[in-house]
Amino acid sequence: MPEGMRRTWGALGLILLLALALRLVNLGGRTLWYDEAFAVLFAEKGWDAMVDGTLTPVEGGAADVHPLLYYIALDGWMGVFGQGAFAVRLFSALLGVATVGAAFGLARDWFADDRAGLAAAFVTAVAPFHVQYSQEARMYALLALLLTLATWLYWRAWQRGRAGYWLGFGVLAGFGMYTQQLAAFYLLALGLLPVVYRRRRELVRTAWVAGVALAIYLPWMLHLPDQLGKLRQYWVQKPNVLHIWLALRSFVSVNLDFSAAWWLPTFLLAAILSVLVLYRAGQVLRASGPDPDRLPLGWVIWLAFAPVVLMWIASYVFQPVFLPRALLPSAVMFYCALAWLFARGSLPKPIGGLLAAGWGVIVVFGLVTHYTWDTFPNPPFDEAADYLCGQIERGDVVLHGNKITALPMVYYARDLPQEYVRDIPGSGSDTLAVPTQATLGLMAARSVEDAVNGADRVWYVAFEQFEDEMAGLVEDDPANAQYDSLSWLRERFVEERTVAFNDLQIVLFIRPE
Repeated sequence: MPEGMRRTWGALGLILLLALALRLVNLGGRTLWYDEAFAVLFAEKGWDAMVDGTLTPVEGGAADVHPLLYYIALDGWMGVFGQGAFAVRLFSALLGVATVGAAFGLARDWFADDRAGLAAAFVTAVAPFHVQYSQEARMYALLALLLTLATWLYWRAWQRGRAGYWLGFGVLAGFGMYTQQLAAFYLLALGLLPVVYRRRRELVRTAWVAGVALAIYLPWMLHLPDQLGKLRQYWVQKPNVLHIWLALRSFVSVNLDFSAAWWLPTFLLAAILSVLVLYRAGQVLRASGPDPDRLPLGWVIWLAFAPVVLMWIASYVFQPVFLPRALLPSAVMFYCALAWLFARGSLPKPIGGLLAAGWGVIVVFGLVTHYTWDTFPNPPFDEAADYLCGQIERGDVVLHGNKITALPMVYYARDLPQEYVRDIPGSGSDTLAVPTQATLGLMAARSVEDAVNGADRVWYVAFEQFEDEMAGLVEDDPANAQYDSLSWLRERFVEERTVAFNDLQIVLFIRPE
């Protein structure tokens, strides 16, 4: 092996080890939040139950909106490695490391430069946003890997024209749709590339492989109208222009509501990097004469920003679906664009050094913030569960304000007698349909009285902000008062004591004699 190649592979090996190390830090230390607990409790039920819990019709829509590829894979993974927090998140961590390797291969192919490939791998390896979702027991790490590989195969299909690359792209595109429906925005951006570049031959072939992807996705696509019906009452709000900037801020940092003191630095860095990448890329794209970077640079800029804009337009005009975490594949393309900027963008050394230093500070801040996050939605559910297990008496009931605390607490303490009251019907938070509850074996009580069921001692569990949120909903519509567990308990019980686990509160109510 030539010396240069040996150094490249050695450097890539070190970057992959760094990526793995960053994704193992505190992997099982932070508790699983609602979405992760749902994934574990849902996946363990098996294929037939998951299909029923997803596709059963409910009030003009399907019971749930997510396809099942990730859940099926997680079920198989748990069958081997168990259901502990570390084990279920390790699956995503390894997918994240694989994406770092895919980013290397893609950027190396794009720019025919080992340095650009290594830079793309390094930026992806340390990016807090990518680390965050490589440490979450959800489908986003798998989505990023599949669509990064699909992009790589699509590029090779354009360059080499081999049928295997075209077919592989179609298969991965179909699998991407089975992972997360919002993959459609990234795949749409990919499919528009032949139109953008006026490449008729590639357009025809893209149409053919789109048929392959649709054939793979067809069994699930038949249920897509019902799932879109479910989205009509979903919690995602209509975005404004600021949401695009929030997504770019997440790309360079983490997707968390961190301290306001860090908003300005992260917004500024996201703005500076985005503008500088677009400016330097624009210079290359507008320059006369041949430039080997022109086509790949057009690709990486388009795939980093176009899916963000397409998702925003669809969310603003049609149905709100703008989720920064579903843009993780575009974030990987953004990291490839940054790699080009630093490795081949001809930045003056002082500017490059200053940007690298600023990026380094934000990376450290983002990683530390993510690793140490222990409030909503990740408070110490495990400690709260241990506390209740040590305090509960025969005949007691644990009552959750809503499902957001119920599912994580069930995950950590399955033997506790736990109840929760259903969400306000038709509200944005009313996402856990009855068929899905039946699949989980966790049916919501129709009222607070049904949940309490005559118990003399009730342990009420909720986030501290839930009281204000419920008060606002009751003020908007007094009929919502029947779902306000805390007010109902205060009218009929006496508050004995309150224990806080950060912003998660447990209140013991005792029925007066």
